[in-house]
Amino acid sequence: MRRFVLGTAGHVDHGKTTLVKALTGVDTDRLPEEKRRGITIELGFAAWDLGDGLEVSVIDVPGHRRLVHTMIAGAIGMEVVLLVVAADEGVMPQTREHIAACEILGIRRAVVAVTKLDRVGEDLARLAGEEAHELLGSRFEAEVAVCSARTGEGLEAVRDAVRRALIALPPRAPGARARLSVDRAFSVRGAGTVVTGTLVEGSLAVGAPLFLVGEAGGQATSARGLHVHDRAVQVAEAPTRLAVNLAGVPLEAVSRGDVLTGDESVGPTRLVDVLLRPTAEVRHGMTGSMYVGTARSTARIALLGARGGDGAEAEGAAGAPALGAPAAGEVLARLRLSRPVVVVGGDRFVLRGSDVEGPAGAVLGGGVVLDARPPRTRPRERRRAALLALADGAAGRAALALVDEAAPRPFPRAALGARFGVPAGDLAKAAEKLVEKGDIARLKAMGWIKRAALIDLGRAARAEVAAHHEKAPLDRGLVLETLRRKLGATSSAEAAEEAIRLAASKNASIPGEPLVVDGDIARLVGFSEGSTKGAAAGALGTATRAVAQAGLKGVTEHGVGELTASPPREVKAILAKLVRDGVAIHAGDLWFSAAAVGELRAKVLDHLTRTGKLTVADFKAISGLGRKQTIVLLEQLDREGLTRRLGDERVLAR
Repeated sequence: MRRFVLGTAGHVDHGKTTLVKALTGVDTDRLPEEKRRGITIELGFAAWDLGDGLEVSVIDVPGHRRLVHTMIAGAIGMEVVLLVVAADEGVMPQTREHIAACEILGIRRAVVAVTKLDRVGEDLARLAGEEAHELLGSRFEAEVAVCSARTGEGLEAVRDAVRRALIALPPRAPGARARLSVDRAFSVRGAGTVVTGTLVEGSLAVGAPLFLVGEAGGQATSARGLHVHDRAVQVAEAPTRLAVNLAGVPLEAVSRGDVLTGDESVGPTRLVDVLLRPTAEVRHGMTGSMYVGTARSTARIALLGARGGDGAEAEGAAGAPALGAPAAGEVLARLRLSRPVVVVGGDRFVLRGSDVEGPAGAVLGGGVVLDARPPRTRPRERRRAALLALADGAAGRAALALVDEAAPRPFPRAALGARFGVPAGDLAKAAEKLVEKGDIARLKAMGWIKRAALIDLGRAARAEVAAHHEKAPLDRGLVLETLRRKLGATSSAEAAEEAIRLAASKNASIPGEPLVVDGDIARLVGFSEGSTKGAAAGALGTATRAVAQAGLKGVTEHGVGELTASPPREVKAILAKLVRDGVAIHAGDLWFSAAAVGELRAKVLDHLTRTGKLTVADFKAISGLGRKQTIVLLEQLDREGLTRRLGDERVLAR
């Protein structure tokens, strides 16, 4: 069983709906107003069994000029277009506009059905068919059949032409994600909200977890039920028309243009970078309407240059010239949307403008989305290089260009998702090959960074530590968390961690001494705390003597500052070094001579061994100290594990 999506196209009142009914037996005009006025206003749908295992979802679109936006919404997912041309009128304005839209959306096969044969002679009908075939030119694989839906003449020829066109389509590659653009939503009593659309890729199963993504983001849901042309199914595979009964979603929460998908990385955006093929003059800064999926939004156009040459400045650049793109070739462009629209990399879109005249009517052009969520600011040449690589579809070049563009920050793996026209899996595989070649570096599971940028960050790590040694020679080194924070400010936490690891290795590309990570401190291999000279050495000596002379009376930070005439930060570093070197013991807000405390400790131990207990009065008598020093030193002995408080007394802790 092969499934296909076929759509009609053509000028208003050329008989599209009548022909669909004659072929399928289904009247796709379902609205009372459509019946009354005799024209199609909304999209219509019909199932068509062509036999031989060929099942077709037919989308009947309106032909009126004011409803071209609805026609484009219906064209999403079409594989073959059934171009309907009335024999008595031939090619008309909306014939041209519909074909322009179909071409832009990537449809390359067409069947021209020349209708109303019963109104004119065979020769005029054939002439209308030739005119339509000439309009399609070499851009479409096309076959012409003349018919009359009223009399039935030629309908079998139309069926055969459609059958040949569908069979000639190459088998569709399975999609990685399920995706359906909502074109209609309604409520069914006892079932709840139902959405319909064309399943353009992937597959859906009853009960499968899904996301309904709209302007405000995604909301979790699941498929309560699936219907393909009013027939309940357990699994639906693209391409097909599909109705999905959603769980837990109120009708008012759904709009045309929303996307139903199993991929949580799909989201709305107001900025897209695209490869645009103009069909009329497109000027930098002009506005148009972007049609993507079943959604549309006003878009301001910024030209980023021709695909093969220099072009305009990126949007927002000072003095960006008002350049124009001719109706030929391809250009890179940025579209700023007036409202959020759900877009996926690789989506095809149509761009229309009401002020443009030409062979394609109001169609300005269209193309493919290269980056659905581009960075707002990037160096212009790096952005162009990334977009050109994405436009060429070269995964290796694209991965390298994207990582290069992000430098000195890493390119996160999470940014792949549904963002680019090149599949995320291909980009990830290409990035890993670049890691093997040494062009980029992997930051664990987080992503990738340009190798040169990581080396620069490693150099910065060594330079930061060296500067700290120079500035604070009495410190053991730079606090590791401070170093991470400084490096991460220009890159990321993951890149900072990898840069520190690189700086600690004997990497020939990084000059100078390697780092040593010692607990929570980073220092250079050659750094020695004992090598202090000049004023720092003098201050250290003064503080050492002051602590020794103070003995058990202790010194304060303020007192050391006055003695050494050092700034507060240096005083802290001096005292910390004395503690590290075993010269001083810090208790409370005092620093005591370690040697004096050692002698006191021995006396306390002797007293406890003899008497079994120690009171505050005993301690004062042993030490000759006042209450201030007594309390902090008793607590210090508790912390050391020599004594243990029991009520108002101390006993041996061991």
